[in-house]
Amino acid sequence: MELDKNKDAEKKKETIQDKADQWIDKTEEFIADAADKIHESETYRKADQSIEKVTQKVFHKAGKWWAKSEHYFKNKDKK
Repeated sequence: MELDKNKDAEKKKETIQDKADQWIDKTEEFIADAADKIHESETYRKADQSIEKVTQKVFHKAGKWWAKSEHYFKNKDKK
């Protein structure tokens, strides 16, 4: 009788764990599908292009500032 109770308890634990694993798998699949839809969307493409333009402008400005600072420090001793 005690063995039957232990087996039933193990089955319940396994069933709960199996269900949890199934839910996790379904959730991961849902998130992956949602991410794919977002990446394929027109809005994402436009946002990506905007970010690319802004990044280029920032690095361009940073390059100009770097060049000005180098010029300043090189000519600082000459003055």
